[in-house]
Amino acid sequence: MTTNTDPLSDFHDDLIIMIITFLPFIDAYRLCMSKKKWQYWFSIGRRTKVMYMKRIGRLKYFHFVNRAVRRLASEFLTKFSFRLYYSSNSYHQNIDKWIEIVLKKSVQELSLDFSDGDPVEPQPMLRNPQYVLPHFFYQQGMSVRILNINSCGLGLCNFVNFIQLTSLALTRVRLFWAEIENIAHNCPFLETLSLVECYRIVKVEITLRTLGLRKLIVRHCQSLSLGIELWLPRLQYFEYAGKMVPFNMRGMDDLEEVVLDYRLDTRYSYNSEDIKSLFNPFADARILQVSTSALKIIPTEYLFFGQPLFKFWQLEHLTLKTGLEHFELASIICLLICSPYITTLSISTGAIMHTPDFRPNYFPLSPGEIWTTDGWILDHLECVQIEGFTGNTCETDLVNFMLRNSRSIKELNIKQLVRATSSVTSEAFKEINKAAVASEAVVINWS
Repeated sequence: MTTNTDPLSDFHDDLIIMIITFLPFIDAYRLCMSKKKWQYWFSIGRRTKVMYMKRIGRLKYFHFVNRAVRRLASEFLTKFSFRLYYSSNSYHQNIDKWIEIVLKKSVQELSLDFSDGDPVEPQPMLRNPQYVLPHFFYQQGMSVRILNINSCGLGLCNFVNFIQLTSLALTRVRLFWAEIENIAHNCPFLETLSLVECYRIVKVEITLRTLGLRKLIVRHCQSLSLGIELWLPRLQYFEYAGKMVPFNMRGMDDLEEVVLDYRLDTRYSYNSEDIKSLFNPFADARILQVSTSALKIIPTEYLFFGQPLFKFWQLEHLTLKTGLEHFELASIICLLICSPYITTLSISTGAIMHTPDFRPNYFPLSPGEIWTTDGWILDHLECVQIEGFTGNTCETDLVNFMLRNSRSIKELNIKQLVRATSSVTSEAFKEINKAAVASEAVVINWS
């Protein structure tokens, strides 16, 4: 008796295509490549790329959604979400009708995704044709609480009727300064705002103190030439990714967690004032995550004058995504010393951003002098976790430094990089195990 290990083969092609349209990009690609007869359903060419809704798949998906939406019998609808790569204006009227139907059914969570979904080579931001939200969308949005919009035009962009909106995510849309202000003033219950890869943004300015916004994400938006200005007393989580821009932040009393992923401009000469302007607005954060680019540009003047550039008095948890290159060592120590009450430290070397053209304009000390300078005591550091350990000199020296100066450390967890050289890591392990420690209670775990 033989067992069929491929149950999909028993299905009709139309049904298989329908299944593929609901799979994530990677899974759909792998499934189509597993059989020669399915490969023509998937095209990833530069001009013909339309993901797994290409050819028959996209058309059948479109007709399926069209039938399903028009046959909705329920008077109310909790959630409506779909993704359709918009490549033809022939879809426009049908999509308008879908949105009109679900809005009349008082939908609470609405997600409209017109992207091609390609994580490697997405479609350009400025493309034609592009779906534009109709006027009635803004007139009938009273019931929407969660709204996600991806890769389409906002059209009228007047959120005056979205009085129940609590979460808004805008991805790859053209967004002007005044439209952000319109959202902030007309959505009094907004708690989460996410702006990802939006363009034509000159400045993000939200200074409405009565707004209860608790989470704000600004990631890789263009061009933000005038920076970010915030006055949000209830903000608890702030995430920024992109080039270094001016920050003007006031009244951030409830700020808990900050994630900073800066892009380094190798043509610019950074100084102490630049670094102060980047970190001072987040002095009250309790959890901080910093990328490798910011670590490269922290000057080392404080090593001579003994005065840190900033202080994180409330910081308890610090995460560093770093390549642990030579120019980052002093910066890592600077952050540790500037955070007198830090209890846990996580270092991830997986996201490495090498910048061979960059050279700090002021780096007076050799690595040996950095590690042996007196007076650096980490009294509150209790737990350290390092992922991607390769055993190079910088990593080993940093671990020894923390063991030598952390009098309260209890646990050190080191996870080796899979592709690391075993002989190098073995020597590093021996050196660390024999290193002098300030805390007799410390336990070193290798994995």
